Amino acid sequence: MAKLTVEDLHSIRAREEVKMKKRDIEGRKRHVVVAMGTSGIENGAKIILDELVDLAEKKGLDDVIVTQSGAIEGVKEPAIQIHTPDLGLVTYAAVKKSDVERILDETVVGGKVIKDLQAEA
Repeated sequence: MAKLTVEDLHSIRAREEVKMKKRDIEGRKRHVVVAMGTSGIENGAKIILDELVDLAEKKGLDDVIVTQSGAIEGVKEPAIQIHTPDLGLVTYAAVKKSDVERILDETVVGGKVIKDLQAEA
């Protein structure tokens, strides 16, 4: 493995700081929480979390915060919860990576619940 230069380390740090900024709650109106309990992680919750952060950044969704929590009881994982001023709390279950962009576009930005992904109450 090649040795990293100081410039390489600065580049890595800058890239990671951008990712971590997405987890800062200050000034954010919409909050997306990924359930990262043991079974969620086993079923791909880390992939969902990374995809949410990456797409929110690419789409310029600066008022969206993406964080993680433990398991959401009684919900098939990977699961996410979305908190918005208009919708309140929406929970999606059995989320796949391919669902993430749709969730961001339709629910987080568009303010509409996606019935086929919504967790049963």
